[in-house]
Amino acid sequence: MKKIWSFLFSNKITLVALLAFAVAMAYATFMENDFGTNVARQAIYEAWWFELLMAILALNFAGNIYRYRLLRKDKLSILLFHLAFIVVLIGAFVTRYSSYEGLVRIREGQSTNKIISQERYVKMQVHWDNQEWEFEKRTHLTRLNQPDIDLEAGKTNDPIRIRINRFVPDAIQGLVESEDENEVIELVAATGEGRSSFYLESGGSVFLNGHEVTFNNEKVNGINITGGNDRYLIHSPEDFNYLVMANQQSGRLTKDVTDTLRTRALYRSDHLSFVVNMIYKGKRLDYQTTENKELAQNAADLLFVDLMQGNTQKTVILAALNGVFSPMQETSLNDYDVKLSYGPRLTPLPFSLRLTDFQLERYPGSTSPSSYASELVVEDDERTFPVRISMNNVLDHKGYRFFQASYDLDELGTVLSVNKDFWGTQITYLGYILMGLGMLLTLFGKNSRFVQVSKKLNQLKLGTAVLISAMVIFPGLISANSLVAEEEPVLSTKMYMDKSHAAEFGRLMVQDMDGRIKPINTLASEFLRKLTRKTHYMLKEDGETYKLNSDQVFLSIHHDPLSWQYMPLIKVDVKKGKMILLQLGQEDKDMLSFQDLLDDNGEYRLRENVEAAQRKKPAERSELDNEVIKVDERFNVLFQALSGNYLKIFPQPGARDHKWFNTDFINAGFRKQDSVFVRNILGSYYQDIKSAKETGDWAKPQDKLLYLKTFQDTMGKEIIPTDGRIQAELLYNNFNVFNKLFPIYWMLGIYLLLLALLRVFFDKPLLKNTYLLGVILTGLAFALQTANMILRWYAGGYPPWSNGYEMIILVSWALFLFGFIFYRKSDFILPVVALFGGTLLFVSYLDWLNPEITNLVPVLKSYWLKIHVAIIVSSYAPLALSALLGLLSLIFMIFRNDNLKKPITELTYINELSMTIGLFMLAVGTFLGGVWANESWGRYWGWDPKETWALISIVIYAIVLHMRLIPKLRGEYTFSLASVVAFFSIIMTSFGVNYYLSGLHSYAAGDPVPVPQFVYWTVGSIFLIALASYIAKSQKALKL
Repeated sequence: MKKIWSFLFSNKITLVALLAFAVAMAYATFMENDFGTNVARQAIYEAWWFELLMAILALNFAGNIYRYRLLRKDKLSILLFHLAFIVVLIGAFVTRYSSYEGLVRIREGQSTNKIISQERYVKMQVHWDNQEWEFEKRTHLTRLNQPDIDLEAGKTNDPIRIRINRFVPDAIQGLVESEDENEVIELVAATGEGRSSFYLESGGSVFLNGHEVTFNNEKVNGINITGGNDRYLIHSPEDFNYLVMANQQSGRLTKDVTDTLRTRALYRSDHLSFVVNMIYKGKRLDYQTTENKELAQNAADLLFVDLMQGNTQKTVILAALNGVFSPMQETSLNDYDVKLSYGPRLTPLPFSLRLTDFQLERYPGSTSPSSYASELVVEDDERTFPVRISMNNVLDHKGYRFFQASYDLDELGTVLSVNKDFWGTQITYLGYILMGLGMLLTLFGKNSRFVQVSKKLNQLKLGTAVLISAMVIFPGLISANSLVAEEEPVLSTKMYMDKSHAAEFGRLMVQDMDGRIKPINTLASEFLRKLTRKTHYMLKEDGETYKLNSDQVFLSIHHDPLSWQYMPLIKVDVKKGKMILLQLGQEDKDMLSFQDLLDDNGEYRLRENVEAAQRKKPAERSELDNEVIKVDERFNVLFQALSGNYLKIFPQPGARDHKWFNTDFINAGFRKQDSVFVRNILGSYYQDIKSAKETGDWAKPQDKLLYLKTFQDTMGKEIIPTDGRIQAELLYNNFNVFNKLFPIYWMLGIYLLLLALLRVFFDKPLLKNTYLLGVILTGLAFALQTANMILRWYAGGYPPWSNGYEMIILVSWALFLFGFIFYRKSDFILPVVALFGGTLLFVSYLDWLNPEITNLVPVLKSYWLKIHVAIIVSSYAPLALSALLGLLSLIFMIFRNDNLKKPITELTYINELSMTIGLFMLAVGTFLGGVWANESWGRYWGWDPKETWALISIVIYAIVLHMRLIPKLRGEYTFSLASVVAFFSIIMTSFGVNYYLSGLHSYAAGDPVPVPQFVYWTVGSIFLIALASYIAKSQKALKL
């Protein structure tokens, strides 16, 4: 027994189990891409052997606490890690077997106490001779897991047999091979939804716009097609004209006269038009799983049930949709009455919810939703109280948590998702906390492995190989900078606006959608960044190129909105929004104009796409759905500007909530003379601008701005910010410090890292002074960042950590503060902090390019999301550095030079430190993503490919860091090679999932793009380097 426990708790079993865990999850992501989420869940994620594997890991972690005597103060960090993973696994077990998920659908004015379950059930009832038989079973049917239910019920001597024949998920009707000479006609008809295809099997019929069309199944008043074997006739109760598309021959099908059927001909009457597109022989109609992911979203899952008694047989088709309750379907067979159903079941709540009002707000003048919420009343035996549930406001009651998920098409009903998993969530969160404490003790505990390796690092000297690492790192900086480079749009129009006058216009105050009073300069900057993700706009006019800033663009749009409708201002991600561009016929562009999104009748061309995306739960939206929502948001932002709705520059002292108005005010309460001023001042101002552009004299427009400023100062003096705060905000906008700091931090980080490495080898005053210069420069940059944060605080009037953008900047600032407090402990702390802090500012820069300037569409806006993304992206930097150092070590090993022995050891130690930091950041970011998901829609883990591959990367790097515990896997060569190979999991997490797997984060929705050629060259080069270094290592060992 002792040997069994010793084997079970061995390090080999730990690594093998972790590797099996990672491989199983990786395989599951590809299985999900090919066969769907349900197949992957049943085959792997919810399989007994996968849970057994997690149980083995938990036992192994627990056993190692005893084996390595971790219940000691000097082993506290390792103990916390082991306890954390045990607790997380326990939390997952509790969630798996005690949690409950489902949907609640409520119509306005109605109440319910029923949850539509997420799980599906097969239910049967058989009635005969005043007797009843009932059966119910929870099922997990998939394409690969067909049903095996075969039952008998009823009379002993003459029972009814009920057998589930087959299951077809995402079913659509299509053609399959037939064993006989059956024929099927394909009709293409114009319906209210556009052109649609219909299949008509011999002996069957279909209805086209209310007209019945038959094939070898003649009906009175039907359009009857008869025949076979290449000879077909048609008979119609009304006249049709036809046009044969191949030869343009036209003719007439006369009412009640049988005529030859013509294929590929358009038949047209006053009420119907159709084409007999194709006649298939040896085919039959059947239901099959669609491979089209768009069709699959709305396709039902079908269950085919055979009823048999004696020689009588009947097949019943049951349909199921997620989140939709399926009532029982009634049928009969001889002496038996049968009721059947397949789908979710209704589960009672211990209280009721009554929907008093569903509120869906749309952008003014648009059909696009900007937000939606449910006004409810909770009714139970203890108390009754009102509650509002919206995208960021949940309801917690008696252990249930409700989230706003979707709504009914007629906007008179709400769809709430519900989750009951209090204990599973709390236990898992406890595990996350223990893990965080373990990380802190590992980084700062004097007895931790991290600190011990840092001490060993200080005892070694490194040679000139450092310079090679610089050559490897600098291209990364160039590549990172290239991320923000974009082509400028080329325009040909006369809309240039005087820069100095636009700056004066930008000094006027405006009230934004959230009620904040701020300079137009701030709103204009946000407006341009939201639309174009740029800070300027390039205008080519009369052979000259003008660089328009945000003030110039904003003023020009309001001055000449008609011309700007045709300017490409709306940014579209060419990868995520490829289908949008194809739909609009603009596949060669990444910027669209307002008119590009309208058809010839002025109708919004993305309306159906937007509504379809909005109706989905946030957890179910694909990258295409999210891009549709973003493009729609930009369209509506531009629409508001073209309509003048953003220029709320007229205060009214008596207005409710200090509301400001634009020129299209209604019942604002202005005095008569003020009302006349507000109505006319902007029109007069724009006319003066037109004249000034012709004459070059901007005095009159300048006077109008002075009138506007005087009006604001007089009428809005109660809430207008002080001149000091206004100037501070303009100064903050003009300097744009945060966005200029991240490349500086990156350069300083690389500079300090190189000097730190050189100081390990050369202990010379020049290096020390040069390093100190880098510290001073980094300190100055940090002081500038601190001053800019104070400036933002003063200008905004609130501490700068109220949203995701500010939180990222704050984390970066705290990271530098930590770096300067502890930088004397190691020369490597400040360079690493500069690289990571710069990366955080880069992430905040990406967020800054997409500001929130309106009441946004109901997408997720949790600050957990911003922090989660920032930390995960930041983790890629040290892990990439780890891979580069590992590759550099392998290259050094090829030369078999004794002088490189210490540099290789030095690089290996740095590699381990960098990998440890990267792993910690990746783990924290991934689990914060779980917190975000749980706070947003009540599920902290969903096995989406993106989050699954993040977990796989965590497991892979954990294996690499623990390889030293296995004697045969211990060594510099093995660790260096593993650090290079492990980085491929990061590449898969950050890029592979987006392009080669389906899921919420996928760009291609499962349709793979070609693998770039450089990938093959890179893999081949790494393989050759690894092989050469292994041979060199082996030859050196033989000599010894």
